[in-house]
Amino acid sequence: MIDLHLHSDCSDGTMSPDEIVHEAVKRELYAISLTDHDTLDGVKQIKKSKDIEKIHFISGIEMSCEALKKEIHILGYGIDENQDAFNQKLEYIREGRSHRNEDMIHMFQKDGFPITLEKLKHGNGDTVITRAHFARVLVEEGICKSKDEAFQKYLGDDCKYYLKKPFFDPKEAISMIQSAGGVAVLAHPFQYNFSNKQLEDLICEWKEYGLEGIEVYHSSHHIGQSSRLKEWCCKYALMSTGGSDYHGTNKPQIQMGIGYGGLKVPDSLYDVLKNRCI
Repeated sequence: MIDLHLHSDCSDGTMSPDEIVHEAVKRELYAISLTDHDTLDGVKQIKKSKDIEKIHFISGIEMSCEALKKEIHILGYGIDENQDAFNQKLEYIREGRSHRNEDMIHMFQKDGFPITLEKLKHGNGDTVITRAHFARVLVEEGICKSKDEAFQKYLGDDCKYYLKKPFFDPKEAISMIQSAGGVAVLAHPFQYNFSNKQLEDLICEWKEYGLEGIEVYHSSHHIGQSSRLKEWCCKYALMSTGGSDYHGTNKPQIQMGIGYGGLKVPDSLYDVLKNRCI
């Protein structure tokens, strides 16, 4: 088995990059990719792990974009994590999100909520803060019983304390990934609630920009959805990838390698992807 969609505490996961590798080796996975949100810091750390030689690894990232007024994610694989131009653009977008997080903190504090930047970072100064971090603090402070409740009451797109974060244009994200030597893949396509026609039209459009793959296998996809995505991969000559979208205890129901328990991503998909990135 392989898992090409994992998150560490460099973004909104709870395990360190080294712990991710250790757990993957323990589970006897054939290959993994670390795909933190809008940062390659975890990739740099994971390559220094003492266990990295025990498993196949390809660098990754998950970039937040916007299409049809919805947030969508583009995965990038095989990126050179030391490419200056790529990292500079990531830093620019992170700065914008840092200002957005500060504004959200101020909104919460103005209404008496005990949310601080220190609590959001939780001892990790380099983490890329997302709404999941706000949800965790709301639960820890006893304001919400669960992270789902935090999103329903405070952090959802239509809630008072939500502020829209800056996004990459999908065309720009795909171009950035290609320029850094990587392969662009559309993440978990059916999570965006597009119609089949909208989704297929977007895939056609993004292929013209350089999209090379679709995340066919994902914890949120049922068999019928994966089958539809495989059909589109064949129709448009795109690669298939897959992963659990593991976040550690932030999404405790999702397990590394197997998702909700039944996910199985073929080993061969890693080999095809790796060969494309050489």
